Amino acid sequence: MKKVSVEEAQGLILAHDITEIVPGKKKAVAFPKGKVIEKGDIPRLLDLGKRYLYVFEGSVKGFHEDEAAARIARAVIGDHMECTVPKEGKVVIKSTVKGLFYVNTRHLFEMNGIKDVLLSTVPNRHPVGIGDDVGATRVIPLYVQERQLKSVERIGAKGIIRISPFKSMKVGLVVTGSEVYTGRVKDGSSIVEEKFRGYGLDVVGKTIVPDEISMIRDAIRELLSGADIVVTTAGLSVDPDDVTKEGIEATGAEVLFYGTPVFPGAMFLMARLEGRYILGAPACVYHDRYTVLDLILMRIMAGERVSRDDVVKLSHGGYCLHCPECFFPRCSFGKGV
Repeated sequence: MKKVSVEEAQGLILAHDITEIVPGKKKAVAFPKGKVIEKGDIPRLLDLGKRYLYVFEGSVKGFHEDEAAARIARAVIGDHMECTVPKEGKVVIKSTVKGLFYVNTRHLFEMNGIKDVLLSTVPNRHPVGIGDDVGATRVIPLYVQERQLKSVERIGAKGIIRISPFKSMKVGLVVTGSEVYTGRVKDGSSIVEEKFRGYGLDVVGKTIVPDEISMIRDAIRELLSGADIVVTTAGLSVDPDDVTKEGIEATGAEVLFYGTPVFPGAMFLMARLEGRYILGAPACVYHDRYTVLDLILMRIMAGERVSRDDVVKLSHGGYCLHCPECFFPRCSFGKGV
């Protein structure tokens, strides 16, 4: 390529796209790479602020930014992802499923250490839907060399990004509280049921029980006969009447953890019985839109085995800011690690 003034470009072949930006209205390619510059193009190019252009001169070595970006994207994507057609040197990577997005940051940083190569992603464990953007890539110059793209492909083979689709699961709900059981207080658990359905979970049963260990135990056991997960609501504080934890333990389940460094949801409990999860959700699920229940549910649906160490790491990013307008999951909640 060679650099020429706009006035000298007539009859020459443009070596790069030229973008036109109209604030608040559009951003589009005004002159595509490969166009032969005509005399009538010169005034518009000047209007776009172009005094100089790169034009082809002889044979071109290397890979154009569009081809390079497409090749980088192909090197890093996995199952359940697709790439857009290159536009102005950029390729966007999109999800083709509902699931949880994962990124190996060590390999991501190694990729961006390659000269002139850029790869950007959404945070690790970001929930995605069909058609959602998960990342984008491009190169800095108009052309890059084969050795750079070979380095990209070498690192991409290690596995940088992946999406684990959400599984279809059945959930049972145990509502605890003597005041609800006796009808003194209206059952408000429909809001929790709607949450489950929003995640695509099939609610196979709901049982309301008083604050009695044996009845909580029996309700959980009965629902587990047809459910993959049983969620209990409330009864997990230190009040003497709150015995949900004891009811869960009475089933013979192994309590993996009780208490999480996440707000809202500090009194959350997670147990496992015969390969299935029992989640003890504190009362905050009735009044907070998103809690630790959402964070843990999504990991289970993505096929993770959640450990105590995973919960400890939730402390980084585990504080919800309760924004006046909620943008979850496009926020910091649950995104620390």
